[in-house]
Amino acid sequence: MRLSSLFTSFVYLGIASATLLNLQSSASIAKKLINGNQFDYIIVGGGTTGLTLARRLSDDPKVKVLVLEAGQSGVGNPTVTVPEKSFSFIATGIDWLYSTSPQVHANNLEINLSQGKVLGGDSAVNGLVWSRPFKTDWDDFENMGNPGWNWKNLYTAARKSEKVNIPQAQFAREYGYKVNPASHGTSGPVQASFPPFIPPQHLKFINASIELGHEFNTDPYAGDNVGVWFGLSSQTSQNSRETSEFAYFDPVLNRQNLIVCSYAFVTKLNLSDASRGLVQSTGVQIRFPDGSVVTAKPNKSGEVIMTAGSVRTPQLLELSGIGNKSILQKHKIPVKVDLPGVGENYEDHTLTILTYKLKPGYLSFDALGYNSTLAAEAPTKITFTQGVLNFAPAQSILSAADMQTAKKLLQTKPPSTPQQSFNLIKNKVFSGVPQAEYILFNSFSGGPVKEPNTSYISMAVTHLHPLSRGSIHINTTSIDDHPIINPNVLESDWDSWFLAKATAYGRKFFETEAFKEIFEPAEVFPGLQTQTQADWEDFITKNVNIGYHSVGTASLMPRNKNGVVDTNLKVYGTSNIRVADVSVMPLLVSAHTQTTAYAIAERAAQLIQSS
Repeated sequence: MRLSSLFTSFVYLGIASATLLNLQSSASIAKKLINGNQFDYIIVGGGTTGLTLARRLSDDPKVKVLVLEAGQSGVGNPTVTVPEKSFSFIATGIDWLYSTSPQVHANNLEINLSQGKVLGGDSAVNGLVWSRPFKTDWDDFENMGNPGWNWKNLYTAARKSEKVNIPQAQFAREYGYKVNPASHGTSGPVQASFPPFIPPQHLKFINASIELGHEFNTDPYAGDNVGVWFGLSSQTSQNSRETSEFAYFDPVLNRQNLIVCSYAFVTKLNLSDASRGLVQSTGVQIRFPDGSVVTAKPNKSGEVIMTAGSVRTPQLLELSGIGNKSILQKHKIPVKVDLPGVGENYEDHTLTILTYKLKPGYLSFDALGYNSTLAAEAPTKITFTQGVLNFAPAQSILSAADMQTAKKLLQTKPPSTPQQSFNLIKNKVFSGVPQAEYILFNSFSGGPVKEPNTSYISMAVTHLHPLSRGSIHINTTSIDDHPIINPNVLESDWDSWFLAKATAYGRKFFETEAFKEIFEPAEVFPGLQTQTQADWEDFITKNVNIGYHSVGTASLMPRNKNGVVDTNLKVYGTSNIRVADVSVMPLLVSAHTQTTAYAIAERAAQLIQSS
């Protein structure tokens, strides 16, 4: 049982004896506590980075830390704790229920962008993939004009968050698991483990990759993630999901200087003038479940730290008066800081899906609905998410003639792409940095018809460094109305051309001898009638999806390059507001964003404590 299920909240002489306050059930206690105290740090958002920061900042017993999370705890919720239930949170009470605006370059698709509305944020609902990017990706944060934000420092921060469980000898022998302890953390809060069971289709994926000429990478976490490899998952040695709530918060649940509020809906930051022409936050407005509003106040030297994510962080900044003045004036919001970069530079990984049937005798998650034996074994046998990953540079996917076409396409910068970003991404394409990820989803995940009593596998094909940029901006002055979320997918001709090429290449895995052993030859989705580049681009346009890796809307860049935060994560034009979530990432990376989120939070804690 998780520790937080054992505690209730009390206040005695203004001091909390336990740090978790549920504002639904403990509203009066929470109001007394918030009204009766001022805080050194008010953290807006109890997600992946928010709870990481809360733990690290509250290590100093002299400071008071308050965390405000709109969602509930994930304790005891199998949708959170059970790995194979990844993404089953969609359209539930722990989903923010976001979707994009119609995508004008993608057949006007409105694409789902569900995010975790729960303590732990997306670490509580994601696919558990634990991957690190190619070294160049983190170095390019520094190359965007951010001294200190490089591979060396982020790698150190990432390992501080991590505790890798060395695979048991029996699994190492059976599957060939390998881990280089020097490339990992061994005493951090977040457990990362290899799954205790890998089905044949995932093992065959390794064989198919090697058959196509991809190397097997035994140490993909030290800055070179090229090739096919066994991926760690953010799960414990007991095969339970690891989240920032469980890893960072639960162990310090009775820490008297840390208060975490669930069901705490932040609606606005109060701002006033400060010295040197800056503004400061004098409070954070919290709406309780009963509709009442209470203001949490920082002390004289206190700070407000935004960790609300790439959607809500820019939304709250704009509603508070920080953003592009033309947008704020349109909604009659007083302009406190004219900061045009807020909500801009938005991007997400784009992806497509190929679906195939497994031959009789081979099972996927689909079989849980029709195979009673597998369903009974599920607690011990179906405990993984994606056990094998393949990160491929353009040179592994494209022919020599295709590479010449790539050079021509990359001579022209798309309108939405900053020049420096364009130059860095172009360099990645031609220097061997992974551009596509291939990963198997162990179920039917795309296609028109799912047949009963049939097991499927879907391959997700992801473009890791798209050029197109979009935006996230308020649509009304109400926090209850979702902002306009426009990733602007496929604006760039390069993006649609390369994703089509990468998806067509994905079919080659299923044509290998290794995959022919276990898959039916007929492609379920999109189907073998899709053949030409024009066919694939049409398929992409009508079926593109995004990877739930939204970044960039409060970018870590110089202000004159449309940045929002400086190298200390301080919001330009403010004296006591920082952002410390993945919205500060100026570029996407060749990895799922979870490990980068933890690295950002760990580095943020170091910067804040030393400032």
